[in-house]
Amino acid sequence: MPRKALEKSDRLPYHVTARTNNREEFHLDRRSLWDIIGSECLTMSLIFGVEFHALVLMPNHFHMLVTVPEQDLGVIMNIFMSNITRRSNKLTGRTGHLFGGPYYWSLIKSNRYFGHALKYVYRNPVRAKICHQVEEYPFSTLSGLIGDNYLPFPIHFTRCLLEAGLPMESTPTFLNWLNQPFPQEAEKLIKIGLNRKVFENISRRENRKINLLADLL
Repeated sequence: MPRKALEKSDRLPYHVTARTNNREEFHLDRRSLWDIIGSECLTMSLIFGVEFHALVLMPNHFHMLVTVPEQDLGVIMNIFMSNITRRSNKLTGRTGHLFGGPYYWSLIKSNRYFGHALKYVYRNPVRAKICHQVEEYPFSTLSGLIGDNYLPFPIHFTRCLLEAGLPMESTPTFLNWLNQPFPQEAEKLIKIGLNRKVFENISRRENRKINLLADLL
């Protein structure tokens, strides 16, 4: 179950993330786990109508942007995470939970904040110093969108066209935009915002000054 009462929507996207037990790295190698996640995303898409907008697998967690027009997000995530755990444990010979507690979610209601969330998700490997540029990371739907890897499940536009105003995917302009880092203070506020029920304009008081995310980007 999620940590807070789920705000349900069948047309707005969610940012969703989940982390391993004790923040350890996944025990299954990332290539094999990425293959499992890809096939489970395809299953969720075909059976439950889930629409994926972005997904990145990190060494001990994942981030994704997703819309669930036909089913409750809680139901979807329970099936999704349980199936990944079962299949991963079968390959590693382990038992028990793969993920350390509940998933975390935040509802996105505007194109401004969808753009912030999309960029934040795809920049995770760069922020973690795993790679220098977003397109270098193979365990990301971006790698499939630009043709560097096979994409085993479809990537959708949002139902509300929250991509309006963003660069077109798989173009040099899109990659240049993703590779341009957020201002440091803005990135802190985005991280805070994605832990709230609704990702929207937020503020942070620092050194007696109130910083608004909208003023930083």
